[in-house]
Amino acid sequence: MAGFRFGIRQALALETHNNLEDVRWGLTALDPVKRRLRYGAFAASDGEQIPYRLWLPRRPKAAILLLHGCCDYSGAFDSVGAKLARSGFAALAYDQRGFGATRARGTWAGEDRLVRDVRDAAAFFRRRIGQDLPLFVLGESMGGAVALHAAARGLEASGLVLVAPGALASSFRRSLYSWILYGARKLVGEAELVVERLDSSDLSATDAIRLLGDPLVMRSITTAMLDGVIALAYSAVETARRVAMPTLTMVGRKDDLLRRECILELHNNLAGPKAWAEIEDGPHLLLHWTRSNEVLRTARRWIERHL
Repeated sequence: MAGFRFGIRQALALETHNNLEDVRWGLTALDPVKRRLRYGAFAASDGEQIPYRLWLPRRPKAAILLLHGCCDYSGAFDSVGAKLARSGFAALAYDQRGFGATRARGTWAGEDRLVRDVRDAAAFFRRRIGQDLPLFVLGESMGGAVALHAAARGLEASGLVLVAPGALASSFRRSLYSWILYGARKLVGEAELVVERLDSSDLSATDAIRLLGDPLVMRSITTAMLDGVIALAYSAVETARRVAMPTLTMVGRKDDLLRRECILELHNNLAGPKAWAEIEDGPHLLLHWTRSNEVLRTARRWIERHL
């Protein structure tokens, strides 16, 4: 992880009342008409309002549910959603619980709640487009692990696209991370990890600016949240054995965050039809890379073959 600098500090007090202004900031640069964008919030099964972004083509041929990675939110797919809509796909991205503009921002919601939100989002998506279209789920990093757990629990979908999915296969590393987080909490009490990106040259200009300036992108994470994300990635490797739907796994050969071997073990454990796509020179954030169009084209062609 040479492209990042890490630090530990006392956890800051949450100020969720500012989230609405942060959402407006994130939407300022978008052209809703040109990008076929709609946005709002849907009610989850526990009554919470979940912010979403929806891209609708005139005649959609399939629906794609987009799940963002750790510390990010639905704005991660502003470019991806618009491109999918231009290719004839309806796309829905939402802020996963504990991230973005959700009321629980900064707290770990747990695997069960994250999986239920996927099912709630899929149900809302189907009602919103008003058509019985094939549904695919595209998950990036942590979102890939969440998508996998949702599929293992009976989510009805035509296929999964896992883009650098969160995967941790080593029990030693799992224990090591737990001890590091335990030490951080003992050292500074309620601690959070601060992450600073040192090099954004491999990202597109718009994504680099968004990751640096968008207030809804979290640049620090509590040890409790990080522990939850790590546990999710560790369990995803074994959970893959219960996933029988068609799956495309994509990984960059220069992933600066996850180990290729862990993602490959997850992929090999998948029980259904599967395809492996290794992207030459690709970083972890494949969908925000300077050559993200190639990555998205690979995913789109795989989806079209499974319609």
